[in-house]
Amino acid sequence: MNQPELGRRLTALRKEKNLTQEELVEKSHVSVRTIQRIENGEVLPRMSTVRILLEALGESYESFSSKSNQVMETHKTTLPNASRNTLLIAAVAGAVYLVSEIILGAMDVAWFTSDRSWGFRMNAIYTGLTVLMVVAYGLFARGFIALSDLFGNPLLKVTAYMLIVFTASLGILDVSTLSAEEFDTIWIYYGAAAVIAGVLSIVFGVSLIRLQDGMGELSRIAGLLEIVLGCMLVTVFLFFMAYVVMIPAVALEILLLYRGYEYLSRTESPQVW
Repeated sequence: MNQPELGRRLTALRKEKNLTQEELVEKSHVSVRTIQRIENGEVLPRMSTVRILLEALGESYESFSSKSNQVMETHKTTLPNASRNTLLIAAVAGAVYLVSEIILGAMDVAWFTSDRSWGFRMNAIYTGLTVLMVVAYGLFARGFIALSDLFGNPLLKVTAYMLIVFTASLGILDVSTLSAEEFDTIWIYYGAAAVIAGVLSIVFGVSLIRLQDGMGELSRIAGLLEIVLGCMLVTVFLFFMAYVVMIPAVALEILLLYRGYEYLSRTESPQVW
């Protein structure tokens, strides 16, 4: 069986037996670091190690292998909806989105602190970057929709679609405010947008944490950062400070998508353990 599928199955079995990693260490005498690396899909263990862990978990090698084969067959039916290309494109798009979002954030600060009259050239640059950001985010979010199909996480899929719609709407708001004459009402719109973005980020963070069994510790950390980001946005007053958290959060999500790409790559190249 491939990694990280083996790690996912062992993690699920351990949790099914209501054992922590430390308790499994005591029962199997396998080091906690080795167990962590196996469960996170970082190493492909020797068959003898797998047998020792299964014996400690009260599961026969034959039964585990049979169940694993059934899981692999199930995953094969979902691979078309979560193709490697989709995840790779999403990871690249995520990098484009992150860079464009940072540039747009800097331009937003410059616009609010200036006389707010950029002229045609600067408005065109801002509009072009906004369109690029929205398109890149749409491709970026498609990667999480693919992961939701692969790991059976409907909350992630729904939230990703909602974030695509929200990001597009926010882009329209950003461009429309370039020609706004009344600035007092702008803060009301952006305050409401910050609250909505915060709620969506919190839900998105929860859905990422639910990927932990399949994608490892990286998804949990990314999820926690999204929750922190969401809490900051909901306050509205910490809106601009939220950019500090947004950068590492998106960076980890890009790595998460690339790990999903590697997962599918390994699944299409069978190995024996």
